[in-house]
Order: sequence, then C-alpha cells, then structure tokens
Amino acid sequence: MTDARLAVLLATVATLLGCASTAPVVEKTIEPTASPDTSFVLSRDPSPARKTEPAVNAGQVHVGELWWPFRGSYLKVGEAAARDRDLEISEKQAPNDFWDEQTAIETIFIWGTFCNECHGGRRRMEDAVKMPGPAANWGRGEGLFFGIRRPYAEIFRTVSNGKIEKEGNRWKMPAWRGKLSKEQIWALIYFIEFQSGGIEGRFPPSLYPRGETADRP
Repeated sequence: MTDARLAVLLATVATLLGCASTAPVVEKTIEPTASPDTSFVLSRDPSPARKTEPAVNAGQVHVGELWWPFRGSYLKVGEAAARDRDLEISEKQAPNDFWDEQTAIETIFIWGTFCNECHGGRRRMEDAVKMPGPAANWGRGEGLFFGIRRPYAEIFRTVSNGKIEKEGNRWKMPAWRGKLSKEQIWALIYFIEFQSGGIEGRFPPSLYPRGETADRP
C-alpha cells in the first residue's frame, strides 16, 4: 500500500471514530420497535375479529327463560321457534333428536347443581359427553332405573311435578315444570338411566341412589 493511500485510510478511520464519540447513547428497552412486526407475539396491531359458533355451554345452568335463546342459538332457530319446538314434545314418550352435545353438557350441569345434593352419586362431565345417543325407541314403555323397572311417563311426571310428600322438614322433590324444558327433562331421564346401569348393562354405574354412595368406591 502506498503512503498516499495509507494516509487516506487513516484519515477516514479518524473521522469515523470522531463521529462515534459524539453520537448520543440510545438506552435499551424491552418495548417492541415502532415499525410493525407481524412475527412479534405481542403485536400492537389489532387482530381481526373471529367468528364464533353458538355456545355449547356458558358455564351455567340454563333454566327458565335462559334456556330458549340458548337452545335456539345452538339449533340456529329463533327463541320463539325453540319454545314452539318444545311445546310439541310429549310428556309420555321421548322425542327424537333430543340428545346432542349441548343437552349432554347441560344435563351434567343440572345434575351437579340441583340433583346431586339429594340423590348423590358420582358424575363427571366426560360421562355425559361420551354417552352414545339413545336408541330410536328409547323413552317408550318402561326403563330400568337403579335396578327397578318404571314407566318413562311416570319418571317424567315425577321430575316435572315433583313429590308433595315431605321427608323430615323438606319436600322430597321440587317440581321442575317451568324451570326445565321438556327436552331438558328427557335428557336428564336418559342420563340417569344410562349412568345408573339401566342401559347397556353398565357396571359399576356412575350414579347410585342416596344412601349407597358411602359403600361404593
């Protein structure tokens, strides 16, 4: 390298060092840069709204007036149509297509919230969700409940109207008419029969009458 070129190179280096010494010091920060970064997990750019499907459950029991818009949303019909649909359901025999993901989950909420206190028995969400749908002729004639055959219409009437007899200082069973829809009652009856071993001969059953639970694992 010639002396002239060496002198130019040294002058350039000196200039760069002088600029670096006068430049302001930039403090480090954990904040993202101002420029948009689509790969940054905490991007400040608003994400587009996502479409949501009708809720299967909303973490609560839907009784009375809460049921109609909730059920109608799942079935993709209006609230009035959901009411009319339930009015057509018989109290003497089960309808078709009453058991689906929504009614299965709703049933376990109903059982755990209202029934378990008096009736006892183990119950889990997966017990209801994994249950197969009822046979085409289910809910007609008699069913097997805790080893006892009883007409479905009688079970429905008991759940709907309750029992007026008293047991100690409390009614044996409150009336659920007007609080549960007919479809909810039929779903509950199916759940009870299936989980008490009356369908498919399941043993051990998941539900037992109150008084026997202490002796079961």
